[in-house]
Amino acid sequence: MAKYEVRLSEDGMLATIKLVDDGKPPTIGGIQSILKEKNVAVGIKAETIEEIISNPNYDKEYVIATGIPPKTGKDGKIIFQKFMEKDTNSANNYMDLKERSELIIVKRGFELARIEPPTKGEPGKIVTGEVIEGLEGKEAKIKTGENTLIVDNTIISKIDGKFITKKDSNGEIIIDVTDEHKIEGNIDYSTGNVRFPGKLIINGDVKPGFVVEATLYLEIKGIVESATTICEGDAKIFGIKGSGKSLVKSKNLTCNYIENATVEVTEGLVVKTSIVNSYIKAGKHVIVEGNKGRISGGSILATNLIEADILGSEMGVKTICEVGILPDLNEKLIELEHKIAVDSENLRKTSTIIKGLKNIQDKNKLNSKQIEYFKKSLKTFKILTSELKNNKESLEKLKKLIEASQSSAFIISRNIVYPGTEIIIHKRKFAPTKPITKVVFKLENNEIVPHNYQSNVDVKN
Repeated sequence: MAKYEVRLSEDGMLATIKLVDDGKPPTIGGIQSILKEKNVAVGIKAETIEEIISNPNYDKEYVIATGIPPKTGKDGKIIFQKFMEKDTNSANNYMDLKERSELIIVKRGFELARIEPPTKGEPGKIVTGEVIEGLEGKEAKIKTGENTLIVDNTIISKIDGKFITKKDSNGEIIIDVTDEHKIEGNIDYSTGNVRFPGKLIINGDVKPGFVVEATLYLEIKGIVESATTICEGDAKIFGIKGSGKSLVKSKNLTCNYIENATVEVTEGLVVKTSIVNSYIKAGKHVIVEGNKGRISGGSILATNLIEADILGSEMGVKTICEVGILPDLNEKLIELEHKIAVDSENLRKTSTIIKGLKNIQDKNKLNSKQIEYFKKSLKTFKILTSELKNNKESLEKLKKLIEASQSSAFIISRNIVYPGTEIIIHKRKFAPTKPITKVVFKLENNEIVPHNYQSNVDVKN
């Protein structure tokens, strides 16, 4: 029987055989026997055995068996949420080109993407049959921003804002949400209407008919033209030319000028040059700051203060300047008084019902329906009593607020007030019949009284 030398590689993935020349020819049985002796059972090469038998070479080391290498699993990946596109096609194939914003806006808690972990590949075997575990694929290269977090392999937004994703120099995919958005040009058909839950900066104009909305802050470095802009926070706008069709709303607003527009602010409005033919409502004050700053035409309503260099115009254009309680508060006052009256009457009726049922109960003559009605009446009485108490407290606070505002409502002209200007303080009216210079209008003893204006004197004193 021929002799053979079998060697295994260090990793066990390769078995080689070398013939020893002892004068006897190699045989299939002999080769199989030595392989079995060496526990080689996987990946045996039949074609190599045939080669050795048919043409033995004693100087050659034959590869007689190879192991099965383990496979690598699939790499991890990021599966982004399918952000549904707006359906722009209606039954009549109408497309609103103003509603074409390409921003991806997400809410706090929104699931942005899912991380699919890498998988393990199929196992392999060394030539002796031992199993080698499959190899795991690569982890997905991902980096979350400050406004995102990972929970159970799901990337979640921590805030309302704009979804952003990019790849850095290391190949990592960065996923984040930002509450700031900047638009370099105009708001027009190229951008569509813009509604952003955060800080919005526009380096151009807002063209007629378009809508801009922001929650935290809005800055428009161009002109608002017959458009609608709304911000829950403060706003800064270069200028407003409304042509009678603009609506601007914010908390506080600063701008250079306002023409033919409707502006509503919950607190203060500060304008640098002029307010012309506009309708303004402010929760606190309206101030035109600049030298020769003018309010001319339209209606200005504020709670505490209206101030400008010039009120009205030489042409006698009707200009209404009113300070005092805002219509919203007046409506709330009327609503509370009405509700208190209704609840008081209902409470009186409920009390009568309860008293009658109590008399019947004392005689043990209440049937099941009357018992149920008695319980409901008691519950109604409790609710009405609580609501009446709360509404009376709210009414008292509102009356004190209105009373206090009477002593802190002023209309100031730092230069001149022209005839045609109507001065209103807490519904009391005053109409100048001739120009009045440097004047502060106050309410004293239920009458509007003009006082000399001095820039270095506090009007409240």
